[in-house]
Amino acid sequence: MSLGKTAVALSGGAALGLAHVGVLKALEEFNIRPAFLAGTSAGSIIGAFYARGLSISEIEDIVLSIDRMKTIHLLSPSIPLGGLMDPKNFVSFMEEIVGKNTLIEDLQIPFVAVTVDFRNGNILYLNKGRLVDAVRASISIPGVFRPLKANGSLLVDGGLRENLPLRALEKFDYDTLLGVNVLKTRQLKLDGLFTGISVDKPQKPNDNEPDNFLERITNAIQINKLKKLDHLPRLTYVGYQSILILLSELSNKEILASNPDLVLQIDMSGFQFWEFWRGKEAIETGYREACEQLTDFFKD
Repeated sequence: MSLGKTAVALSGGAALGLAHVGVLKALEEFNIRPAFLAGTSAGSIIGAFYARGLSISEIEDIVLSIDRMKTIHLLSPSIPLGGLMDPKNFVSFMEEIVGKNTLIEDLQIPFVAVTVDFRNGNILYLNKGRLVDAVRASISIPGVFRPLKANGSLLVDGGLRENLPLRALEKFDYDTLLGVNVLKTRQLKLDGLFTGISVDKPQKPNDNEPDNFLERITNAIQINKLKKLDHLPRLTYVGYQSILILLSELSNKEILASNPDLVLQIDMSGFQFWEFWRGKEAIETGYREACEQLTDFFKD
């Protein structure tokens, strides 16, 4: 069965988005080569590489070159004036790979990077101009990276409004609309549940967890040190889980609104947003799950 001209939307998800490489590899093996691409945040990075004409093996080599030290280099801390991380190292990284002056309109595959105007909340679909600037805008998670001043606006991560950018592809003349969502979670209930409330008794602190305020603050500070990157303070977990729920809900609504022909739901629950050094595992997960779901799709 031929899908014809296929438009592919790649979701955001920080390091979870490395799974997109494995998904694109699976698509190629099923003779599906995207005719149009849209990406939000991490999806805009992988989408930009692919639309630029890089092969899957070339993109894999780039991802596998990112170890813990390179992660720290790319996400270097800055004076927190609009963001905790300085984007300059990431921008240089992108320029080396896709070219400093490469324009979106000159890419081999028509491409859209999704961002949000922080001043008014409007979604912007970036389909013209310097490719690196578009990706830089799309990954600018508020509070993490400074917003990009462009178009007379402050541009931030497109995941605030459209984490799975299916609507960004509506203007293209495609035969099949396909989404790739790396933030698969349990299906959220659409309706609220009326219930009473019974407050749980507080549990005794775990011997392995910090039990006073000073220790908790110290633990949070240590997250930036290499030897502590695998440890997650409780406050960070709260923020992480909150983002996951919000982005999952956005993706579910986008699927309902756009009614795509297929959404590949990649279960990355074993990964954390900042684990960019786990590229090999992420690619393998994306490839394996995409192959399974594509096989089922073509059976039907």
